[in-house]
Amino acid sequence: MELETVEENEEVLKLKLTDANEAIANSLRRAMMVKVPTLATKTLEISANDSPLFDEILANRVGQIPFTIPQNVEEGDTVHLALKQEGPTTVTANDISANNDEAEPVNDAKITELDEDKKLEFEAEAELQTGETHAKHQGGTIGYEKTNEGEFLFRIESTSGYSNKDLLQAAIDVIREDLAEFEERVEDL
Repeated sequence: MELETVEENEEVLKLKLTDANEAIANSLRRAMMVKVPTLATKTLEISANDSPLFDEILANRVGQIPFTIPQNVEEGDTVHLALKQEGPTTVTANDISANNDEAEPVNDAKITELDEDKKLEFEAEAELQTGETHAKHQGGTIGYEKTNEGEFLFRIESTSGYSNKDLLQAAIDVIREDLAEFEERVEDL
C-alpha cells in the first residue's frame, strides 16, 4: 500500500492510494472524518444578545466554529471561551477569546452584526471530541473515487484545527492504535 501526493495547496490535498481495497480506503476516509478529535463549542451561556439573531441561531453559529488544538489539551478536555462586543461592529470568530492562547478560531467566520449601542456577550466551553459524538467535530470534508483496480484518488479538505497533511497523519495514527488494540484483544481470546 502506498500514498502519493497528486496535488497540494493550502485548502486541498489530493492523494493517490495504491495497492489497497475499498475497505482500507473507506477506513482512512472515515478516520479523518470522525475519529480524529477536534475542538468545538459544547456549551454557550449568553448574558447579552442585542443582535438580530435568536439565541438558538447564535449558539448554532458559534458551535460550528472550529478552533486550533492546544498541545496540552486531550480528548474530553475543555477550553473556556468568551466574547464581549459592542456595536456598531461586525462580530467575527476572531473576537472570541480563549483561556488557552493556543486555541484560536480556524477562520474568521462572521457571527453577526451589531448596531449602535447593541451588545453581545457570552461565555462558552469548547470540548475536544470526535465526529462520532457530533458532526461539528468532523475533521473535514473527505472523499475518494476508485480510479483503477486497487487505486483510489482522495480529496482532503480540513475544516478543523489541522492542516490537511496533519489530519491525514492523525487518522493514520488512530487506525494504527485501533489495530494494535484489536490485535491485543484477539490475543486475549
